[in-house]
Amino acid sequence: MEKTHWKKAFKSDYLSSSDIDDKDLILTIEKVVYKECMTQSGKKFCNVAIFKGSKFDEKGKHISGTKPMILNVTNSKTIKKFAGNKTHLEDWVNIKIQVYVDASVKFGSDTVEGLRIRQTQPSEPKIKTTLAPDKYKAAVQFLKDGKTVEELKKYYSFDKETEDKLIFDSNE
Repeated sequence: MEKTHWKKAFKSDYLSSSDIDDKDLILTIEKVVYKECMTQSGKKFCNVAIFKGSKFDEKGKHISGTKPMILNVTNSKTIKKFAGNKTHLEDWVNIKIQVYVDASVKFGSDTVEGLRIRQTQPSEPKIKTTLAPDKYKAAVQFLKDGKTVEELKKYYSFDKETEDKLIFDSNE
């Protein structure tokens, strides 16, 4: 039986602990914008992460996908680090993050549940790809013709093991 978080009654336009419960979310930030938000402490301007796959209506109201996330100072600093220490929001694009609920966030004199971004970025899954025999032969010839592995990767996807074998076979 699925349980209902008590905060669901207070519908929020932004991602909150009630949206993710005990699981981590791996998300890709499409962009970060600076906009006026209605928060628990009233209206104020905030950094807001918009995630890939989210849809909004013509008035800017979220309609599907992951809700936008208001970024506090702690989370903004983490994203800045992931963006290569770039300080402008417009540079914070296509950044993969892992969001979790921290039950010990200080909010004024209270300790509350809050969203945090893990300090290490989630890694891309390793892709194990083998080339079909005819493609493998063509790839070896490509390297024998003086082209580089980087140029080859524009046409084929393959793992490190296959890359090493291609280099070895092209040097024979």
